[in-house]
Amino acid sequence: MVSNERDEKKLYNNYNTDDKILQDLKNGKEKPWREKKIKTLTLADSFKRLDYEKKSNRVRFCGSALAFLRNIETGEKCLKSANFCRERLCPMCQWRTSIKVFHQVSKVMDIAEKKYKNYVPIFLTLSVKNCKGEDLYSTLDVIFAGLRNLFTHRKFQRIAKGLFRALEVTYDGDEVISETRYKKYKKTYDNKGIHVGDKNLNYDTFHPHIHMVLLVDKSYFKGEDYMQTVEWVQMWRKAAKLDYDPVCDIRKVKTNKGKHKAVAEVAKYTLKDSEFLVNNNDITDRLVSILSKALRGRRLYAFGGVFKEIAKELDMAEPDKGDLVHIDDESVREDVATVLEIYRWNFGFANYIKE
Repeated sequence: MVSNERDEKKLYNNYNTDDKILQDLKNGKEKPWREKKIKTLTLADSFKRLDYEKKSNRVRFCGSALAFLRNIETGEKCLKSANFCRERLCPMCQWRTSIKVFHQVSKVMDIAEKKYKNYVPIFLTLSVKNCKGEDLYSTLDVIFAGLRNLFTHRKFQRIAKGLFRALEVTYDGDEVISETRYKKYKKTYDNKGIHVGDKNLNYDTFHPHIHMVLLVDKSYFKGEDYMQTVEWVQMWRKAAKLDYDPVCDIRKVKTNKGKHKAVAEVAKYTLKDSEFLVNNNDITDRLVSILSKALRGRRLYAFGGVFKEIAKELDMAEPDKGDLVHIDDESVREDVATVLEIYRWNFGFANYIKE
């Protein structure tokens, strides 16, 4: 493998590759194909060290070949085919899934807005306390059992006409409170008397939480079913059978900008690859092992109510299943001249090179 990589790099160093390196722009911004591919190799190496050989091989060659249709007039590219591995932790597949989720939820909400003019969206976040790695699996069990109880609660069923929910798990790897972190949570830290340089009490813990878009009747805000945040806290506490008051956040989506922001929030990556693929093999391997086991078999995304009905009418596959190539409305018009371009990942050159 090493000699092949050296031969490839030597080959491409013999001529100018600027016109052969993949450049895929959207709104003037470069799509992160190379960044995500490099991360997949880091994950593949970790899987290999953990003796997950099959996973390692699938991830290593994820997105190694990309075929695009290029508009000859504008130069814009549209992905036509690719080989994605679909591993839960894969940075490439998580990125593609996130785009797919954003597109699907946006489309379903747009149709719901036209079809059900008396319904409006609200944004709900349900949290539990941070947990250690060894407790992540059981904590996720608590969350999903809590969701099942919440969704069968009579009052929740009256309130929620439609819903989309997504799981996000963040990892806190900061040993101390940095200046950047302090500025981000200044009000909270000031209230607790925490300063820059202090020990981070959440260091080496995971924070699993649920993002949800709910569709409610406009009358909800003035009706007897309306709930203050404290009431949502109590409902979630009871549903998840917690012995403490969890943090919940409920917000009305007032504008199209707010709707866009709410959809972006539920479409976040389940995991941030920058948090668990770090510059330390031992830490990376431990986190990869924990997350792989904790997420195995979990349903990370789900539609409910009228959202589910609309998704079914549109024949949408579940967000974390099915096609990761045709994931949005990007396409090339049939009446526009196009050319097929194939790019392959060159391990020695560490980039996508056009054939």
